[in-house]
Amino acid sequence: MKKITVLLVLFFSFYSIQKSVAQCPGCLIDNTLTTPGIYPNNLPNGTQGQAYSSDVTFVMFTDTSGYTVNYFKILSVSGLPFGLTWECNNSGNNCQYDPAVNIRGCVKICGTPMQTGSFTMNVYVLTNLQTVGNFNSIQPMTIIIDPSTGGNSGFTFSPNQACDSLTADFNALIDGSPNPTSYNWNFGNGDSSNVKNPPAQNYTTPGDYVISLETNILGYKVTGVNLASVQPGWGGDIEEASETFFNPDPFFEIFNSASTNLFTSPFVQDSLSATWSGLDINLTAPPYNINVWDIDDVSANDNLGNFSFNVTGPGVIPFTGSAGTSGTITVETFVIQSFTHYDTIHIYASPLTSTVSTVGNDSVCDGDTVQLYADNTGINTIQWYNDTTLIAGANTPYYTTSQSGNYWVELTNQSGCTFQSAPQNVFIVPLPSFPSFLANVNMLTCLLTGFPLQWTLNGVPIPGATFQTLEITQDGVYSVIAKNSFGCIRESSPNYLQYTSPAGMEEMALLNAVSIYPNPAADELNFSVNEKMMGYHYQLTDCIGRTLQQGLVNETLVKLTLSDYEKGIYFLTIEGKIKKTFKVLKN
Repeated sequence: MKKITVLLVLFFSFYSIQKSVAQCPGCLIDNTLTTPGIYPNNLPNGTQGQAYSSDVTFVMFTDTSGYTVNYFKILSVSGLPFGLTWECNNSGNNCQYDPAVNIRGCVKICGTPMQTGSFTMNVYVLTNLQTVGNFNSIQPMTIIIDPSTGGNSGFTFSPNQACDSLTADFNALIDGSPNPTSYNWNFGNGDSSNVKNPPAQNYTTPGDYVISLETNILGYKVTGVNLASVQPGWGGDIEEASETFFNPDPFFEIFNSASTNLFTSPFVQDSLSATWSGLDINLTAPPYNINVWDIDDVSANDNLGNFSFNVTGPGVIPFTGSAGTSGTITVETFVIQSFTHYDTIHIYASPLTSTVSTVGNDSVCDGDTVQLYADNTGINTIQWYNDTTLIAGANTPYYTTSQSGNYWVELTNQSGCTFQSAPQNVFIVPLPSFPSFLANVNMLTCLLTGFPLQWTLNGVPIPGATFQTLEITQDGVYSVIAKNSFGCIRESSPNYLQYTSPAGMEEMALLNAVSIYPNPAADELNFSVNEKMMGYHYQLTDCIGRTLQQGLVNETLVKLTLSDYEKGIYFLTIEGKIKKTFKVLKN
């Protein structure tokens, strides 16, 4: 990466890589901000299934590390959950900003997110710097989408939707305290409950599940009283000569805490016990009293006992006294008011299982490409990844790569449900090292070892020329090709070479045997040759190519006078059928 620090502004993402589109217009810029940066740095949380809108202001640099910023441009953004989109306030100019005109800009994120979780967004920004040019960078940001909740005036639950399965918590909202309240849940998954806050419920199959709750606010009522025995001492009144010959005529009264008479029963004539059934006495304002009496027509009624009782639930409540009166009160509940509420849990199916495959080989030589394919039937969006890295702009069923890695796709359907495929490995096989070679007269030697070789002449493989060396027999363009075990090849640079005949090789040996002395020379330069070189031509030139002396070799020792020449470098060329040039230094 270039060592230029740039604050790359903005940013938020869309589910797929694309240009800003006019779906979230009207973002507001906070003009109080002056320090370069992004405000807020992370997007506010959203809620699944609920409308979302958020504005982000960015303040740009005008220069960085001494380089003037010509402009910023938002190229694309990725990573927003399905359902959200974005628009910059300069979409008419393709989201390009000139900080010399205005250092501020903004982006609005809006829509209805369908996915839950924490999403990392990548904003791809091009910064154009004076002198340096374009500089591409990625700015990451995050947004959290919380699970949506459902509910009504009767109950709440969370979450109310998910992909494939979910576990939901429920809470009834209506409570008739101090009156008892009953609950009758039907969760739509085959389970039911009768408590206010039931156990969490599991939903494991895609579909819509209707939840119902019947809430009843209850009251208590007395439906029966049984008098089992009465205390003695009730007799002796004028109308009752003696308890020996008469029994009491019992009845009862019930009062609440305000001393209000809730009920007075009819009396039962001449009985030491009695039962009153089929009663319908609503109990209000606890606690309560039941008073048992013996009715007398002439004298005052005889009190057989007063008993307090409270009600904590339906059932039979006993009463008894030390004087001997005892019995039971039967209490039942009744519905004062009833409410029924409904709601729905939605379970969406994730995309069908998809596999990534290659169109052709999954391993190729460096410089070639591998094409990958992922089935996207019924899919709304597709995103390619290499290992854990999102591949910007890779949103189609086909993806072509020239890099090794484990490639996979994340598929998202219209419900916002995702599926991640198994990875497909791609291996780009490195080429062999560069096979350079040296030429020594007619012998070529490849410097690369450890690979099979093939020599070529004029671009055509030479039959049988697969060794480390090659002896050429004709003029032409020669190269050598190295191949690895996978079959990847790499070719040397071509080189035009001339074949040297045996006679030429003999002359070359003669020229190589020429002796020049002294070198460096002062006023005189000598060179000795083989007698077979009689008749060869010699030429002395300066460093700019001017001929200073020349002639024929007619003896084995030739002497050249240098006294008239300046100090410097000179060249002596001896030529017969072939020629060779020697460098001479004059002091």
